[in-house]
Amino acid sequence: MADSDASSAAPVAAPSGLRIARASLVKAESCVNSASCVPTDDGYCLQVEQPVTATACHANSPAPVPPETPIKSNNLQRFRKLVSELLGTLLLVMIVVGSGIMGETLSEDVGVQLMINSIATLAGLYCLITTLGPISGAHFNPVVSMVDVLYGDMPMMECLWYTAVQIMGAILGALIANMMFDVPIALSTTVRFSWNLWISEILSTATLIFVIHGAIRTGQGDTVPIAVASWVGGGYFFTSSTIFANPAVTIGRIFSDTFAGIAPKSAGPFICFQIIGGLLGYGLVRFLYPSNVSSDDNMAQDDPLYRRAYVLVHQGFFDNHGYNSGTKIRTTSGPTGDASKPCGSCETDKGE
Repeated sequence: MADSDASSAAPVAAPSGLRIARASLVKAESCVNSASCVPTDDGYCLQVEQPVTATACHANSPAPVPPETPIKSNNLQRFRKLVSELLGTLLLVMIVVGSGIMGETLSEDVGVQLMINSIATLAGLYCLITTLGPISGAHFNPVVSMVDVLYGDMPMMECLWYTAVQIMGAILGALIANMMFDVPIALSTTVRFSWNLWISEILSTATLIFVIHGAIRTGQGDTVPIAVASWVGGGYFFTSSTIFANPAVTIGRIFSDTFAGIAPKSAGPFICFQIIGGLLGYGLVRFLYPSNVSSDDNMAQDDPLYRRAYVLVHQGFFDNHGYNSGTKIRTTSGPTGDASKPCGSCETDKGE
């Protein structure tokens, strides 16, 4: 096939089993190989540098590789998600409240109590996100679900169901923790009602959203469990409110009159400012990881990190349009590649 015929044909999707390993964002006029360039709507081109098999180089891919066949959602799957969110939020609040009670039991030193509380929360949250994340996304937090709706990743009705079971799980978690330590079940009398705590909750929630989606948008989704757990564990010490950052957990902690509790009159403002923080975090992520780049934005041309962020945001666009007609993928094992072969075994052939 002649090169001219190849370049004039209509674009086609990437062959089955293949994904983009590396790509660059360049000015349209700077693209050196039109067969491997895909124009965007803003004067740039996404230039494919290295196509590879999806399985062979998954670990080196800059973004999570999507499944070959998306799993269709059904009622049983939705129920599993809700059970996962219920169980995860229940265990999270049980960890927070239970470790708070244990801290009070072991020491009268508030610093020691806080240390026990933070270490238990960090370790427990890491385990919960790791185990339940593949099922429901491990939100355990209505603000996280709300932000997913804003991104268009979750329907509003599903978000409402998530929120309902998260609140239910949080209340049950606090009650179970009280029963485990034989603490009377009562509403908390711990007052947390001051402007500095509200500012703390805005910042805590905004940065939590930023850590979650910052990791995802830079192709490091596998680090979310340790990143989120570490941020929350550290937040116990660098925020004045001890990083509640979660409306469901805030409601659950109302039902424990212990070190980890919060009085009902203090919970309302906390929740309001957590929602504000979530919106700020959403805006921050959208600003730092834009879904489009202005043609007069000089950073886009000069800064490789900025270009990489842009490419990662458009990973779905790559999967569907990363190859133009006339660009065939040939591997040593046939059209679908071989997971046992290194990345170098994939090569691009323009025409035949």
